Amino acid sequence: MARTVDLDKSKFHLLAVSVAADLADVKKQGEAISFEAMNAKVLVVRAGAMALGFKPITDFMVELADNTIDLVRAIETEALAVSHHSVSRLRTANAVRMADKAVLLSKKSKLQFDAEIKAFAQKTVIADHRMVENVLEHALKLIRLLKEIAELMMSANAVAASARVEAAALEAHYARSFASVSDKLDECSTIVRDKVNSNLALLEKALNV
Repeated sequence: MARTVDLDKSKFHLLAVSVAADLADVKKQGEAISFEAMNAKVLVVRAGAMALGFKPITDFMVELADNTIDLVRAIETEALAVSHHSVSRLRTANAVRMADKAVLLSKKSKLQFDAEIKAFAQKTVIADHRMVENVLEHALKLIRLLKEIAELMMSANAVAASARVEAAALEAHYARSFASVSDKLDECSTIVRDKVNSNLALLEKALNV
């Protein structure tokens, strides 16, 4: 279970920073998908009756692009949150170690403030547990979002394939234009899917989920 994961042993803070940086490119690809969807919409209008069969595909492209942008923004937010909380958690973990040393020292030296030191140590443990919970909460949410966008990109690949079939039946000029849009959509969605799946695998392994 993710709740029992050892964030220190897995060096999760390093992974979190790396994942956040790697997923930054997903936003760029998501914007490219949105751009290609708009291009397809313009092409349908220009082609008129000739491209009627392409319109449902274009409408789906636009909807897919909107969903992609929404997910990309959510992923960016959660990836940065995981990175931020993971690094912040290093401070609470260090505070726990320092407090534990202080407790041992007070026992050996029979210090007057032994009770206060123990109370402080307990507070650091509680604070560290809360920070771990914050990290896990955002990390698990990020995993859910990554799975969602990976499925969406599979749909995008399928739409691109359908678009190529429709494009082949059009007049040469429009066929090339629609095929270009389809290829770009397929390329961007594949980049996103591959990048998302690789980072998803790393997160799931680190969190034992």
